[in-house]
Amino acid sequence: MSEVAVVRDGGEMAAGAAELFVEATAGAVAARGRGAVALTGGGTARPLFETLRSAALRERIPWGALHFFFTDERAVPPDHEQSNFGIAQRELFAHVPVQAAQVHRLRGEARDLDAEAARSAADLTVTVGTPPRLDLVLLGLGPDGHVCSLFAGVSSSGERGADQVIRHVPAPTQVEPRIERLTMTPFLLVTARMVVLQVTGEKKAPVLARALEGPEDLVACPAQWLRRAAGRVVVVADSAAASEL
Repeated sequence: MSEVAVVRDGGEMAAGAAELFVEATAGAVAARGRGAVALTGGGTARPLFETLRSAALRERIPWGALHFFFTDERAVPPDHEQSNFGIAQRELFAHVPVQAAQVHRLRGEARDLDAEAARSAADLTVTVGTPPRLDLVLLGLGPDGHVCSLFAGVSSSGERGADQVIRHVPAPTQVEPRIERLTMTPFLLVTARMVVLQVTGEKKAPVLARALEGPEDLVACPAQWLRRAAGRVVVVADSAAASEL
Protein backbone atom coordinates (compact mmCIF):
# COMPACT_ATOMS: atom_id res chain seq x y z
CA MET A 1 0.00 0.00 0.00
CA SER A 2 1.48 3.32 -1.06
CA GLU A 3 1.81 6.26 1.27
CA VAL A 4 0.52 9.48 -0.29
CA ALA A 5 1.90 12.85 0.80
CA VAL A 6 -0.08 15.75 -0.67
CA VAL A 7 1.83 19.02 -0.92
CA ARG A 8 0.94 22.49 -2.12
CA ASP A 9 3.32 22.96 -5.04
CA GLY A 10 6.44 21.84 -6.84
CA GLY A 11 8.75 23.39 -4.27
CA GLU A 12 7.17 21.42 -1.44
CA MET A 13 7.25 18.30 -3.58
CA ALA A 14 10.99 18.63 -4.17
CA ALA A 15 11.57 19.31 -0.48
CA GLY A 16 9.55 16.26 0.53
CA ALA A 17 11.32 13.98 -1.94
CA ALA A 18 14.69 15.34 -0.80
CA GLU A 19 13.93 14.49 2.82
CA LEU A 20 13.06 10.94 1.77
CA PHE A 21 16.37 10.82 -0.14
CA VAL A 22 18.21 11.80 3.05
CA GLU A 23 16.30 9.21 5.08
CA ALA A 24 16.86 6.36 2.61
CA THR A 25 20.55 7.01 2.03
CA ALA A 26 21.35 7.53 5.71
CA GLY A 27 19.58 4.29 6.57
CA ALA A 28 21.39 2.37 3.83
CA VAL A 29 24.82 3.60 4.88
CA ALA A 30 24.12 2.90 8.54
CA ALA A 31 22.95 -0.64 7.77
CA ARG A 32 25.29 -1.68 4.96
CA GLY A 33 28.04 0.93 4.71
CA ARG A 34 26.86 2.24 1.34
CA GLY A 35 23.74 3.06 -0.63
CA ALA A 36 22.45 2.49 -4.16
CA VAL A 37 20.14 5.09 -5.69
CA ALA A 38 18.37 5.13 -9.08
CA LEU A 39 17.72 8.62 -10.44
CA THR A 40 15.02 9.61 -12.89
CA GLY A 41 14.79 12.39 -15.45
CA GLY A 42 11.71 14.32 -16.50
CA GLY A 43 10.23 17.47 -15.10
CA THR A 44 10.64 16.52 -11.44
CA ALA A 45 14.39 15.85 -11.66
CA ARG A 46 15.79 19.38 -11.84
CA PRO A 47 13.89 20.83 -8.83
CA LEU A 48 14.86 17.79 -6.75
CA PHE A 49 18.51 18.02 -7.74
CA GLU A 50 18.55 21.73 -6.93
CA THR A 51 17.18 20.94 -3.48
CA LEU A 52 19.65 18.10 -2.83
CA ARG A 53 22.64 20.29 -3.69
CA SER A 54 21.44 23.21 -1.56
CA ALA A 55 23.48 24.30 1.42
CA ALA A 56 20.72 23.18 3.77
CA LEU A 57 20.77 19.56 2.58
CA ARG A 58 24.05 18.66 0.95
CA GLU A 59 25.89 18.31 4.26
CA ARG A 60 23.31 15.76 5.46
CA ILE A 61 23.94 13.34 2.61
CA PRO A 62 26.76 10.73 2.69
CA TRP A 63 27.77 11.39 -0.91
CA GLY A 64 31.00 9.40 -0.79
CA ALA A 65 29.18 6.20 0.21
CA LEU A 66 26.57 6.28 -2.57
CA HIS A 67 26.37 4.67 -6.00
CA PHE A 68 24.08 6.25 -8.56
CA PHE A 69 22.18 4.44 -11.30
CA PHE A 70 19.45 5.60 -13.69
CA THR A 71 15.91 4.33 -14.05
CA ASP A 72 16.07 4.80 -17.82
CA GLU A 73 17.87 6.63 -20.58
CA ARG A 74 17.22 7.77 -24.11
CA ALA A 75 19.45 6.65 -26.98
CA VAL A 76 21.37 9.93 -27.05
CA PRO A 77 24.91 11.01 -26.11
CA PRO A 78 25.52 12.02 -22.47
CA ASP A 79 25.77 15.73 -23.33
CA HIS A 80 22.42 15.73 -25.19
CA GLU A 81 19.67 17.86 -23.66
CA GLN A 82 17.40 14.79 -23.50
CA SER A 83 19.92 12.68 -21.56
CA ASN A 84 18.86 11.80 -18.02
CA PHE A 85 22.51 11.41 -17.09
CA GLY A 86 23.22 14.83 -18.60
CA ILE A 87 20.58 16.46 -16.41
CA ALA A 88 22.00 14.78 -13.31
CA GLN A 89 25.55 15.72 -14.26
CA ARG A 90 24.72 19.40 -14.78
CA GLU A 91 22.25 19.84 -11.96
CA LEU A 92 23.61 17.52 -9.25
CA PHE A 93 26.96 15.77 -9.71
CA ALA A 94 28.80 18.95 -10.74
CA HIS A 95 27.86 20.49 -7.38
CA VAL A 96 28.42 17.71 -4.85
CA PRO A 97 31.40 15.50 -3.84
CA VAL A 98 30.68 12.49 -6.06
CA GLN A 99 33.43 10.72 -7.99
CA ALA A 100 32.98 9.44 -11.54
CA ALA A 101 33.32 5.82 -10.36
CA GLN A 102 30.20 6.25 -8.23
CA VAL A 103 28.03 7.12 -11.24
CA HIS A 104 26.83 4.18 -13.34
CA ARG A 105 25.21 5.69 -16.38
CA LEU A 106 23.30 3.92 -19.12
CA ARG A 107 25.25 4.54 -22.33
CA GLY A 108 22.51 5.76 -24.59
CA GLU A 109 24.98 6.46 -27.38
CA ALA A 110 25.92 2.76 -27.65
CA ARG A 111 25.48 1.30 -31.15
CA ASP A 112 24.14 -1.98 -29.74
CA LEU A 113 21.58 -1.16 -27.07
CA ASP A 114 20.87 -4.81 -26.27
CA ALA A 115 24.55 -5.31 -25.48
CA GLU A 116 24.55 -2.12 -23.43
CA ALA A 117 21.55 -3.37 -21.47
CA ALA A 118 23.47 -6.55 -20.64
CA ARG A 119 26.61 -4.60 -19.72
CA SER A 120 24.79 -2.21 -17.42
CA ALA A 121 22.85 -5.04 -15.78
CA ALA A 122 26.14 -6.83 -15.06
CA ASP A 123 27.60 -3.61 -13.64
CA LEU A 124 24.57 -3.18 -11.40
CA THR A 125 24.84 -6.73 -10.10
CA VAL A 126 28.59 -6.47 -9.44
CA THR A 127 28.10 -3.19 -7.58
CA VAL A 128 24.95 -3.95 -5.60
CA GLY A 129 24.89 -7.75 -5.32
CA THR A 130 22.85 -10.71 -6.55
CA PRO A 131 19.98 -10.26 -6.88
CA PRO A 132 20.43 -6.48 -7.03
CA ARG A 133 18.31 -4.55 -4.54
CA LEU A 134 18.31 -0.77 -4.71
CA ASP A 135 17.96 1.35 -1.60
CA LEU A 136 16.05 4.15 -3.31
CA VAL A 137 14.35 4.52 -6.69
CA LEU A 138 13.16 7.99 -7.71
CA LEU A 139 10.37 8.08 -10.28
CA GLY A 140 8.10 10.38 -12.20
CA LEU A 141 4.77 9.39 -13.72
CA GLY A 142 4.14 9.58 -17.46
CA PRO A 143 0.82 10.71 -18.96
CA ASP A 144 0.14 7.18 -20.23
CA GLY A 145 0.85 5.63 -16.82
CA HIS A 146 4.46 4.76 -17.52
CA VAL A 147 7.32 4.74 -15.05
CA CYS A 148 10.96 4.38 -16.12
CA SER A 149 10.56 3.62 -19.84
CA LEU A 150 7.93 0.95 -19.22
CA PHE A 151 5.32 2.31 -21.58
CA ALA A 152 1.60 1.61 -21.58
CA GLY A 153 0.38 -0.84 -24.18
CA VAL A 154 3.78 -2.51 -24.60
CA SER A 155 3.62 -6.19 -23.66
CA SER A 156 7.09 -6.23 -22.11
CA SER A 157 5.96 -3.61 -19.57
CA GLY A 158 3.93 -6.37 -17.93
CA GLU A 159 6.97 -8.65 -17.56
CA ARG A 160 8.70 -8.63 -14.16
CA GLY A 161 12.14 -8.99 -15.70
CA ALA A 162 14.04 -10.69 -12.89
CA ASP A 163 16.44 -12.25 -15.40
CA GLN A 164 16.90 -9.03 -17.40
CA VAL A 165 17.02 -6.09 -15.00
CA ILE A 166 17.97 -3.61 -17.74
CA ARG A 167 16.10 -3.78 -21.03
CA HIS A 168 16.34 -2.14 -24.46
CA VAL A 169 12.93 -0.86 -25.55
CA PRO A 170 11.90 0.45 -28.99
CA ALA A 171 11.05 4.09 -29.57
CA PRO A 172 7.66 4.73 -27.94
CA THR A 173 4.66 5.82 -29.98
CA GLN A 174 2.79 7.05 -26.90
CA VAL A 175 5.09 9.89 -25.80
CA GLU A 176 7.55 12.36 -27.25
CA PRO A 177 10.36 12.36 -28.14
CA ARG A 178 10.18 9.08 -30.06
CA ILE A 179 13.66 7.82 -29.24
CA GLU A 180 14.78 4.30 -28.33
CA ARG A 181 15.37 3.74 -24.63
CA LEU A 182 17.15 1.68 -22.04
CA THR A 183 15.10 1.00 -18.92
CA MET A 184 15.13 -0.76 -15.60
CA THR A 185 12.61 -3.58 -15.49
CA PRO A 186 9.81 -3.87 -12.89
CA PHE A 187 11.93 -6.28 -10.84
CA LEU A 188 14.09 -3.40 -9.60
CA LEU A 189 11.02 -1.38 -8.63
CA VAL A 190 9.26 -4.10 -6.69
CA THR A 191 12.41 -5.17 -4.81
CA ALA A 192 13.70 -1.69 -3.91
CA ARG A 193 13.80 -0.76 -0.24
CA MET A 194 12.13 2.58 -1.00
CA VAL A 195 10.44 4.05 -4.07
CA VAL A 196 9.50 7.73 -4.27
CA LEU A 197 7.06 8.74 -7.02
CA GLN A 198 6.72 12.47 -7.68
CA VAL A 199 3.60 13.64 -9.50
CA THR A 200 2.51 17.17 -10.30
CA GLY A 201 -0.31 18.84 -12.19
CA GLU A 202 -4.01 18.37 -12.86
CA LYS A 203 -3.32 16.46 -16.09
CA LYS A 204 -1.74 13.65 -14.06
CA ALA A 205 -4.71 13.29 -11.70
CA PRO A 206 -6.60 10.59 -13.68
CA VAL A 207 -3.51 8.47 -14.32
CA LEU A 208 -2.36 8.72 -10.70
CA ALA A 209 -5.79 7.57 -9.54
CA ARG A 210 -5.66 4.69 -12.00
CA ALA A 211 -2.15 3.74 -10.87
CA LEU A 212 -3.07 3.62 -7.21
CA GLU A 213 -6.74 2.64 -7.20
CA GLY A 214 -7.88 1.42 -10.63
CA PRO A 215 -8.36 -2.20 -11.74
CA GLU A 216 -4.97 -3.83 -12.15
CA ASP A 217 -3.63 -4.00 -15.69
CA LEU A 218 0.15 -3.81 -15.67
CA VAL A 219 0.43 -3.42 -19.44
CA ALA A 220 -2.17 -0.66 -19.67
CA CYS A 221 -0.80 1.17 -16.61
CA PRO A 222 2.76 0.05 -15.75
CA ALA A 223 2.86 2.36 -12.72
CA GLN A 224 0.63 -0.23 -11.05
CA TRP A 225 3.78 -2.32 -10.52
CA LEU A 226 4.32 -0.19 -7.44
CA ARG A 227 1.36 -1.97 -5.82
CA ARG A 228 3.52 -5.11 -5.80
CA ALA A 229 6.49 -3.45 -4.14
CA ALA A 230 8.10 -5.26 -1.23
CA GLY A 231 9.59 -2.04 0.15
CA ARG A 232 8.17 1.32 1.11
CA VAL A 233 6.43 3.34 -1.62
CA VAL A 234 5.82 7.05 -1.07
CA VAL A 235 3.87 9.16 -3.56
CA VAL A 236 4.60 12.87 -3.24
CA ALA A 237 1.94 14.73 -5.22
CA ASP A 238 0.70 18.26 -5.39
CA SER A 239 -2.95 18.88 -4.63
CA ALA A 240 -3.89 19.08 -8.34
CA ALA A 241 -2.35 15.68 -9.13
CA ALA A 242 -3.97 14.14 -6.04
CA SER A 243 -7.40 15.62 -6.72
CA GLU A 244 -8.99 12.33 -7.92
CA LEU A 245 -7.72 10.13 -5.09
